[in-house]
Amino acid sequence: MSTSCVGCGRGIPAERAELGYTYCTAPACQAAHRRGPTVTAVAVNKSGDAYRVAEPDEIAARAAAGEFGAKNTGLGTGHEDVPRVPAPRRPRPRQAARREAPTWTPAQENVVRLYAEMGLSPRQIVERARRNTPRLGITEALVVRVLSAPRR
Repeated sequence: MSTSCVGCGRGIPAERAELGYTYCTAPACQAAHRRGPTVTAVAVNKSGDAYRVAEPDEIAARAAAGEFGAKNTGLGTGHEDVPRVPAPRRPRPRQAARREAPTWTPAQENVVRLYAEMGLSPRQIVERARRNTPRLGITEALVVRVLSAPRR
């Protein structure tokens, strides 16, 4: 039993009709009606894809069945995004702002600030303090610390 071609109207051999073809093997009919298999790239991992050659309906059915999903997660292509609940935030323990007591005496601070207001450099302040008030023991490091700290 032969049926007629949907493109040109010629008869189709019975064997071809049993396989489901509705067109003949003429080049014009082949070009107009032939559908080849679909090549689908399935993401496997970062390094590459796996390629499947099949009809689009078959690929869709296999994907819906979860065949192409990651095996270790149990997720298929019908994955629904689960809303993420953020972890509760713990407040950071507050650190008390401690002001360290200065390591110099009020007399040392007075002398250093007096000479600094006169426009002397830290080295000049030390030289003048050693001459005028040697008992205070003012050093260049002490002068820098006093001038860097806020006034009390």
